[in-house]
Amino acid sequence: MNWTALIIMNNYFHDVATATLLSSAVILWVLGRQARRGGPELRRALAQAMPTLTKFAIGALIWIIDLAIKHIFLFAAVGAGAIMWLRIGTLTRPEMEPGGE
Repeated sequence: MNWTALIIMNNYFHDVATATLLSSAVILWVLGRQARRGGPELRRALAQAMPTLTKFAIGALIWIIDLAIKHIFLFAAVGAGAIMWLRIGTLTRPEMEPGGE
């Protein structure tokens, strides 16, 4: 299995999720400004776009939160590994010194 390609695709999709969330927010902001300035037609357009943009934004946000959780887990795993490595080093240091047992 080509892990490099999977990692690159995963990073790419997280970038796409961030762009989707930002673009949904910008589109909603623009439509909201127009709806405040315009009449009932523009408010209806905003009302029609809102559910779809909300679905895109929620999907993107879930993906981004998934990435954040994954990074927290990986950071904790690296930290735990470093602590274990240091503890083992302290335990084995006397045997590694010249004249050690």
